[in-house]
Amino acid sequence: MFLCIDIGGSAIKLAVLDAQANILEKGSIVSPRSSIDEFFEAITPFVMTQIKAYPIEGIAVSTCGAVDCETGIIHGSSALPYLHGPAINDMFSERFGLPCELENDANCAALGELWRGEAAQVSDCCLVVIGSGIGGSVVLNRAVTQGSQLHRGEFGYMIASYDNGEPLTFSDVASTRGLIEAAAKAINAPKENLTGLRVFEMADQGSQALQAVIERWYQHLATGLFNIQYCLDPEVILLGGAISARPDLISHLDRHIDVILQKQPVCKIRPTLKVCSAGNDANLIGALHHFLTRRALTRRA
Repeated sequence: MFLCIDIGGSAIKLAVLDAQANILEKGSIVSPRSSIDEFFEAITPFVMTQIKAYPIEGIAVSTCGAVDCETGIIHGSSALPYLHGPAINDMFSERFGLPCELENDANCAALGELWRGEAAQVSDCCLVVIGSGIGGSVVLNRAVTQGSQLHRGEFGYMIASYDNGEPLTFSDVASTRGLIEAAAKAINAPKENLTGLRVFEMADQGSQALQAVIERWYQHLATGLFNIQYCLDPEVILLGGAISARPDLISHLDRHIDVILQKQPVCKIRPTLKVCSAGNDANLIGALHHFLTRRALTRRA
């Protein structure tokens, strides 16, 4: 049995999985905002309960940020600044007396899909996670690749547009946050009162302003995915994040890709888009896969 933790900017998912990735227990808490001490205080009740209930062999962590798997240090930036700097894996091990392995959340999602999802028969693929920002992962020869600065697959940093001379990233224009901010501006409403789901609901109820915002959002997202296809040439691009659960997402993106191909006849390669099949559990499953792989390598060494 293994304790798997998915640290997100707004929520932390905690679960107990067996070695075949079956989920035996699952819980969720709001992500603490202030400090690493508050973080550990928040997760300790669940962790200690499961350690007493199950023969836990280790802790597998999926987290935001650029993770150095060797040191357990999380580089880059995220919604939880206190995660960046200390060796988080050592802190887990010292607190709970169990071995711990960390990996970036998008990489975990990709590993989950390679092991138990849509990429099970794929050699090369990209995964794009659409959330408050846009993250991603690049898989080559069925292995997650990190890049020289641990930022390979960070598609959200791509410059996608300009607004009055200011560069806008792919995250700015094609994330759920970008959708909400554009919607709030279009209807002159506080963005705090909107969610991605609410924007789609209001559009479905007849708001022409929000229908236009969503159409532009689809266009931005399709453009970024098209660029990823031509830069990395994967067999498939997998889409994750809560908004990927919308059943018509792929059809709308394909419609905008059709327009690109029609207007750029020199382009002959069409991205193959699929939604992650493991859904919101992909990060937990991938974290476990990463833990088992790392521990096997350690034992062989």
